[in-house]
Amino acid sequence: MRQETLRILEAAGVATTGGQGAKDALSSLGIDVEEIQRKADDNFGPGAFQYPRPTYTQDATKALEQTLSEAHALGHDRFGTEHILLGLLAAGEGRGLDVLNALEVDRAGLREAVLARVAGGAS
Repeated sequence: MRQETLRILEAAGVATTGGQGAKDALSSLGIDVEEIQRKADDNFGPGAFQYPRPTYTQDATKALEQTLSEAHALGHDRFGTEHILLGLLAAGEGRGLDVLNALEVDRAGLREAVLARVAGGAS
């Protein structure tokens, strides 16, 4: 999924620079991001620390807004990954949905499965 996401972002002209600007800014403060990543990998397992986190696009912001709406509609005062997925699906557009489409995910079926899981108390 990560590779497909990067492919779609690059095809759309979104820079996937790995956050070099942010790394440089942190380095100027004496913070070594690579060292933090090595220590996190050693202590918590490979991939435990992911940097940088991507900035939010307009589509991502819309999906997060939908996430809150989905959680509230289900009567939840917090949101988890299941609500984020429901928000992404409810947003109706965006690169996240492009990734799901590229992976040939049945979006309606996925939504039903997530709702069934949440209703079953697995949220």
